[in-house]
Amino acid sequence: MAGDLLDGLARHLDGLGLVTYDPTGRTGDLFVETMPPAPDAAVSLTLYDGPAPEARDDAEQRRLQLRVRGGPDPRVSRDRAEALYRALHGLAGVQLPDGTWLILAAARGTPAPMGADSTGRHEHVANFDLDVSGPTP
Repeated sequence: MAGDLLDGLARHLDGLGLVTYDPTGRTGDLFVETMPPAPDAAVSLTLYDGPAPEARDDAEQRRLQLRVRGGPDPRVSRDRAEALYRALHGLAGVQLPDGTWLILAAARGTPAPMGADSTGRHEHVANFDLDVSGPTP
């Protein structure tokens, strides 16, 4: 796949006004494959193990973890996780800003609490199955 799926998803969510994404990772509140110690309110997108790809299919299945951190009040991360969940769950037939075609994003469940981190900031997580296809030349 020629596009950068995580970058495309991050830019899509930024375009909806749900996050602030800086592709350099120096500013903003959405991060790709990392959750830095600051800012307190932050979002991380990570791909993880999915099913084996089909050899003769131009579409791929990927799994995405959306992790949301807030503050000492669990409602902050829960509400943001819910908003991001609603923006992604059922999203279909969309070309992401990196050129990747998102055929379908389907949540594996609703956002769930992870508890508080070592500094008392609550976190919530949601996981998604993604059907994607590379950019069309």
